[in-house]
Amino acid sequence: MSAAGEETTGLRDQVERLQRRLAQLERSDSIYREAIETSPDVTLRFGIDTVCTYASPAIVEVLGYTAEEYVGRASLAIVHPDDHDLPRRLRERLLVAAPGTPSERLGPVLSRFRHKRDHHVWVECLVVIIRDPDTGEVQDCVLTARDVHARVEAEAALRVSEARTSAMLENLQVGVVVQGARSEMLRYNEIALDMLGLTAEQIQGRDSFDPKWAVIHEDGSPFPGEQHPVVVAITTGKPVRDVIMGVYRPASDSRVWLLVSATPQFDASGRAFQTICTFTNITAQKQAEAVIREQKELLERMSSPIIPIAAGVVVLPLIGQFDGGRADRVLDGVLTGIASHAARVVILDITGVSTADAAFAGSLLQIGRAVRLLGAEVVVTGMTPSIAQILVGLGIDLRGLVTRGTLQDGVTFALAR
Repeated sequence: MSAAGEETTGLRDQVERLQRRLAQLERSDSIYREAIETSPDVTLRFGIDTVCTYASPAIVEVLGYTAEEYVGRASLAIVHPDDHDLPRRLRERLLVAAPGTPSERLGPVLSRFRHKRDHHVWVECLVVIIRDPDTGEVQDCVLTARDVHARVEAEAALRVSEARTSAMLENLQVGVVVQGARSEMLRYNEIALDMLGLTAEQIQGRDSFDPKWAVIHEDGSPFPGEQHPVVVAITTGKPVRDVIMGVYRPASDSRVWLLVSATPQFDASGRAFQTICTFTNITAQKQAEAVIREQKELLERMSSPIIPIAAGVVVLPLIGQFDGGRADRVLDGVLTGIASHAARVVILDITGVSTADAAFAGSLLQIGRAVRLLGAEVVVTGMTPSIAQILVGLGIDLRGLVTRGTLQDGVTFALAR
């Protein structure tokens, strides 16, 4: 084969390779164009003057313009005047033109674009600046804008809701703690921190199982984490109401008494993902109750004194109401009085008892039996007609007891024994 023939064959092969490469590029271009034209994102193409040369079909859904309407417009004229970051950065980069300057990307940037109907739509923008690899001159710019309006509005509404919730928590006059699915602390208000005697740093990372709480029941017994209202609410999926807990406060080395309630909250699948725990400080109430109990016990002791009136004779006047708790204390007092005074006769004067029932009558009989076991005798005096009528109506048999109408009659009987 001649040299000319070989050269012709080589040129033909080279042309065929170029044709195949061109066909591949056309197919790739077709694929890219189809992807752009079917994408829900808006694609704008423009040059260094920012005049739009191409707009994808999605622009009508996002911004209300048809592609034909938008081509020929300044691409960035629809950017909200307060969102100047993207246009400013783009202008700065378009002015840069030097050999070797690479193509580059700007964004993504959150911005507002003006809709054809004159309202603004939040979009997330990305701009690609395509440069000549040799001169660095701008050849094209491609802007992609994704409609994120619903997301931005939802985030803004969430921020408003969270701010409102925070304000509400801080203005409540009760302690509020939000705990997660593992009872970990998520949120709390200042009143909660004050009641618990903790700082924000100290409460972080704690859960209901932390032994540093040192919680106790009203009777002083330990209150383990698995019994705490929050844990019970998460485990059972049901609210827990009005549980009294004694919580240790290390800062003051004291204990605060709280009335605690817990309400679980559920996600879409029905899983309890967090619990709102509210509590009020009832320490003052508990202290007042303790004082009242002490005063009541003191009054009862004062209203049931053992009075020795003669050798071997003591009088116990009963005043006020008579319940089971008081009956036990009276019995203890009687038995102690018999031992300390070597009493043979105990006079129970019930003139000052305001009312009577079966429990009262049973207490008298119990005291009589206990006294007899110690070798002494009980005399009941001062039984009023109304109490006698009540006891008869109840069918109570007091024949095991000696009764006298007045305290004087009882003393006369006792001295004659």
